[in-house]
Amino acid sequence: METEEVYARFVDWLRRCGAYVPDSGELMPLIKASYRPEEARLLTGMPLTPLDLQEIAALKHADARDLAPTMDDLARRGLVFRSDERDRTTYRLNSFRFAFLRSFFWPGREDEYTRNVAFHVSRYYLDGLGDHWKDVQTKGLRVVPIRRTVDDPRQILPYEDVRELLLQQQLFAVAHCPCRHRARMDGSASACRHETENCLHFGKLADYIIKNELGREITREESEAILTRSAEAGLVHAVSNWQRDADTICNCCSCCCVYFRGFHVLKHNSAMNASRHEIQINPETCQGCGLCVKRCPMDALHLVARPAANNKSGQITVSVPGLCIGCGVCAYKCPTGSLSLKTRPQVIEPPMDVNDLKRKYAQELAAARNVRGETVSDEPRFADVSSGDSTGPPDGNQGAGAGKSE
Repeated sequence: METEEVYARFVDWLRRCGAYVPDSGELMPLIKASYRPEEARLLTGMPLTPLDLQEIAALKHADARDLAPTMDDLARRGLVFRSDERDRTTYRLNSFRFAFLRSFFWPGREDEYTRNVAFHVSRYYLDGLGDHWKDVQTKGLRVVPIRRTVDDPRQILPYEDVRELLLQQQLFAVAHCPCRHRARMDGSASACRHETENCLHFGKLADYIIKNELGREITREESEAILTRSAEAGLVHAVSNWQRDADTICNCCSCCCVYFRGFHVLKHNSAMNASRHEIQINPETCQGCGLCVKRCPMDALHLVARPAANNKSGQITVSVPGLCIGCGVCAYKCPTGSLSLKTRPQVIEPPMDVNDLKRKYAQELAAARNVRGETVSDEPRFADVSSGDSTGPPDGNQGAGAGKSE
């Protein structure tokens, strides 16, 4: 089989699995930079549901012993999800967005292979891949506030309290922020000085990361220290956007994060989902120093001249209605304590679990297509819906055709 046909069949299979793989001139260069022809051939026909080596060997008419080294190498590169449960090792194809916007860059490798893939991912992000969340309101990540910036901590619910989220966990892993590391590898993050090893993961996702050398195991105390450093640095805490069994806390910068770039660069109508809180400003004590304006990741704050301002600058901070995501990054460093977070008048509860997120995504996407007058032949698929796409079961249609080999 010619190489071009191998890659074309692999892309077709990804789409049949429900992965978000939009047409673009940047797509095939990324595929070729990431997968060897023999790897693309092997993964074509492999579902997003777990199979052990014997099942994969039967599917591909191969010897399981020959497949093991390749599958394990793909897992270490973040292209395949390897899991060890109940004395059974299974593998499944990682969805496209999970692989290239997350797992591939978690290890923080700085080799030429990583640089080449980073270059192509960044170009493809701007030419289609980044628009995955464009038409939906329920995003894959949700902001959680810095606890000490909330005016009444009793109003913080467990699902958006980072301290409570950590107390629920037994296994902790840290990996490099895939957004910042990718940007550094492609040369576009020259202005970003934030550390990269601060992407926190828990549970089955942490187990996958640790065992496949995509990150390292840490303690709860080390996780807390990372969150403190991130708050000091002005990074936004963002968690898997469901209430039960969240597996990720990101610490995001506005210059590299795919959600913030979706808003600032791709002009989506929102970034990640906001917390239950929004900023409130005390104009009587505001000194107009502008530090909060510099720290805000959404450009939601600015200084305005006020004759009655009680400071030498004659200016106070004001917020742009509807833009605050309730992260608390501005309030955390306010030298006069003039900013704090209050509960929003209207609160939209996040999905209960990853399957609820998938349902909301499908409904919102179908509604957006209907408004545009697009004909949808079948229900939207869900391979790339969750922030991690790691522990939630895939859509039932994703196994269709999985019994067919080449």
